[in-house]
Amino acid sequence: MFKFRGALRALKKNTGGTAMKKRSFAYAATWAFIASAFMSLAQPASAQQTKPGIERMYVLYCGDIALNDASSFTPGASGPGALTVTCYLIKHARGWVLFDTGVGDHIIDMPNGQKSRAGVWSVKKTLQSQLAELGLKPSEINYVALSHSHGDHVGNLNLFPQSTLVVQKAEYEWKPPLGVSPFKPGMKAITPDGDHDLFNDRSVVMIATHGHSPGHQNLLVRLPKTGAVMLTGDSVHTKANWDGGRVPKRNFNVPQSLAALERMRAVLKEAKAQLWIGHETSEVPLRKYAPAYYD
Repeated sequence: MFKFRGALRALKKNTGGTAMKKRSFAYAATWAFIASAFMSLAQPASAQQTKPGIERMYVLYCGDIALNDASSFTPGASGPGALTVTCYLIKHARGWVLFDTGVGDHIIDMPNGQKSRAGVWSVKKTLQSQLAELGLKPSEINYVALSHSHGDHVGNLNLFPQSTLVVQKAEYEWKPPLGVSPFKPGMKAITPDGDHDLFNDRSVVMIATHGHSPGHQNLLVRLPKTGAVMLTGDSVHTKANWDGGRVPKRNFNVPQSLAALERMRAVLKEAKAQLWIGHETSEVPLRKYAPAYYD
């Protein structure tokens, strides 16, 4: 390419004297510069990029829920039911992002679990111990993005007082039915009103899916090898709900929840993304849990 070596040999052969030698070196340097520039342009963008974006994502176990009545979350179901609780830890070049914090770690010390309106919450392995297995302290988590403010998603928020929250404005300002907000005064927070690209590189994007709660959001993650994945929070509780286009009657706003499902379908199609339902028990054996990861 450019016959660079041949040109250099010709220059050496046909030049003499100091002036000619200087010109020879100048010509050679010029050819070297051109060749270098061409090779740089020929490289794909990924090869030229010095700073990677998202690097990998860990799936974390964050508890279990034994339901008194499966139909309370899956219309049409009967009898008792079960949900798993899932959190996700994302390594980006600009920091660690945790999506949801799960059921509180303290419940591991309760042999019979903790009763809730829907059933019983239990924990077999704490979130903090899983972070420790990855060599991380809670203080090293830069961002905690929350799908919403229900207890099985904010149970360990107290572990991350130094992290920056990423939560929808409507959720942040909402006063829950019991009147107790999980968001403490003084916490650093990013509170978008709609979709939000956290790092402005399309790799970690909050997708507004209001309805289950006033400011619910999903997370769209674009991994370098796995591709795009949408994490549901509680916009979808079960595969049956997704397949049937159903939402629980107990949702904050049912029409808004149904509209959120349609929006999700459109985003999934546009992004060519997989849908990972964080509460769906049948997906547990399909996932690699930490310390394994997706890249």
